[in-house]
Amino acid sequence: MASSGLEKAVEFYKELEAAWSKKDIKAVGKLLPKLKIHLLSLSFLPTGDKESEMDSRPLLIARSMLEIGAFWSLECRDVFSFERYVAQLKSYYFDYSGILKESDYMYSILGLNLMHLLARNRLGEFHTELEVFPPEQLRNVYLKKPIMLEQFLMEGSYHKIYLSKEDIPDPYYSLFIVNLLNTIRDEIAKSTEKAYSSISFSEASRLLMIEDEADFIKYANERGWSHDLNKREFIFSNTSEQDKGEVADTDLQSPRVIIQQCLGYARELEKIV
Repeated sequence: MASSGLEKAVEFYKELEAAWSKKDIKAVGKLLPKLKIHLLSLSFLPTGDKESEMDSRPLLIARSMLEIGAFWSLECRDVFSFERYVAQLKSYYFDYSGILKESDYMYSILGLNLMHLLARNRLGEFHTELEVFPPEQLRNVYLKKPIMLEQFLMEGSYHKIYLSKEDIPDPYYSLFIVNLLNTIRDEIAKSTEKAYSSISFSEASRLLMIEDEADFIKYANERGWSHDLNKREFIFSNTSEQDKGEVADTDLQSPRVIIQQCLGYARELEKIV
């Protein structure tokens, strides 16, 4: 790489870093593609046969740029952009680990990627990602959190997931915990619709893990649930007689058992696919 080209890349990166430190999201969004294009025009990826012959400086700039891009994507609530940045970062974290010093943000970003996969119920990919880490690295605080949440999910301990939203190693984790809770809540709601012809406000609030009454009424309305304000209960008009019969035949009187069984079926289907 020509010296002038590297200097220009450093200049672009410093501008990007300054914008990110100010959380100027709009400016970062404009600078990221400019730096990407400049680095691509310089053919910055290493081509030497020996690691000692490779210049790590452009690699460090590219890696730092992609890390800013990953966090910027989360600021924009664009998880698909985040996923693309993570895919590119893996080369720098693993393929060039002999050239580059380990990034301070590596475990945070890879942990967030695990949270993303968990929240989208992509459990097969979640476990595949874990396989790249040796056992000692899995004790890292950024990786332990998604692993613990996945265990709670398998156990059906959804209240533990709900309570864990306050204990996170990085503020960005809360985004994916909210998404995970929404996924769980939708599965519980589907099971509740099948299991009951009606349910009290208090029981629905407990099952759906929504404390504010206005919020869970709004959620119920979005799902098309009718409600009786006098009896303070929801009525499931979409529950057919056949569905009720199927539920009765199972002799499963506990809503928790029904919910866990339905989620278990979903997880088994995920493994098959």
